[in-house]
Amino acid sequence: MMGINKKLMTACLVIILAGCSSTIALKKGETWEQFGYDLAMGGSKMIETSRLESVDVAAYQKGYVSGLKAFCEQDGYDVGLSGVFYQGTCDELNPNFAEQYNIGWVDYEINQQNYDWELGTYEPSIDSYDY
Repeated sequence: MMGINKKLMTACLVIILAGCSSTIALKKGETWEQFGYDLAMGGSKMIETSRLESVDVAAYQKGYVSGLKAFCEQDGYDVGLSGVFYQGTCDELNPNFAEQYNIGWVDYEINQQNYDWELGTYEPSIDSYDY
């Protein structure tokens, strides 16, 4: 499971970084169907096809729909707990996903703070205090 999470995080990072450029091209050996699938499995919304270089729209959409179905069938809590960023893509397919994701995300944040505390690198922000 950890390998899948790293792959999803890498896909999200690539997509975020690619958002800084005008068009997005496939990596060597990647298909538009795989690109769409990976995008959806990263919890991301579809990228406008006008931003995709030489896109095969049908393959991209097919991959995205397939990936979205697989992503939304997962336990939302587990996705949140894994630290994957989620953009509300499952609201129609799985109405309970977001609620469970949010609970998992809170636990992920707590785990990260505990880990940082153990390393001695935790620095609470001023926002974390109630006055």
